[in-house]
Amino acid sequence: MHRVVSGLGVPLVTAGLVAAALWTVVDTYVVRSYTEYLLPTAGALVVAFAFVFALFVLGARSDRWLSSPYW
Repeated sequence: MHRVVSGLGVPLVTAGLVAAALWTVVDTYVVRSYTEYLLPTAGALVVAFAFVFALFVLGARSDRWLSSPYW
């Protein structure tokens, strides 16, 4: 019985979190002024993407790889 309850609870919690996220996006970016929130968010995403991409390039160009039995 506990497995059935937890099996039903996880999708319900996930659906609730998705619904809350969608509500937040609609309330923030559609109802309110998009210039107040959308432009700073887009700028932060661009900076974060550029930073992660720079780390990826630095790692890909590295000549030293991990050499252990684990890897």
